[in-house]
Amino acid sequence: MTYNESGLVATLAQLHDAYERALAANDVPALNAFFWDSPDVVRYGVAEQLYGTEALHIYRQGHVPVYTSRRLLRRVISVFGTESASVMSEIELVIGGQPGLTRQSQTWIRFPERGWRIVSAHVSKPIEIGLWSNYVTSTARALSLPLAAAHRPGVVANLERTAVIVAPLLAFSLPDTAEPAAVFRA
Repeated sequence: MTYNESGLVATLAQLHDAYERALAANDVPALNAFFWDSPDVVRYGVAEQLYGTEALHIYRQGHVPVYTSRRLLRRVISVFGTESASVMSEIELVIGGQPGLTRQSQTWIRFPERGWRIVSAHVSKPIEIGLWSNYVTSTARALSLPLAAAHRPGVVANLERTAVIVAPLLAFSLPDTAEPAAVFRA
């Protein structure tokens, strides 16, 4: 079995780019055409589980994307032989003015009569790390501080660690008779 034959990788990249353009334009007929026309096609979204072409078409007809920006951060294409592939991607998007991340997995099969079609897909959001994630977003926006999606989890994790360290200090109660520390001025 061959793996990642360059011409096939390029073909899948072009197909995935076309899929992303159709998604951005909410081109429902084009989006439907990318999927295998079968009762066995499966698409899991962030909030929906779709089984079969009919369910997929009904979903597409009634769904309007809520994001205002969508940018591919990373894509890994793996082509096995000449008739099966997976496309895994990380996507940065903006929903309701809030930046976010999503992940998309697609399994593509090349059918002799129809060409490459998505036979299964899964869209998911990375697990948010507590309430600090919203704080990071709000603070970065208030300070006009750009925060790359790749750095966001580390910033959130550092804030969580800091909160664990500081919480006992803030919870320590002082007696009412305690004098405040002197303020030093240079």
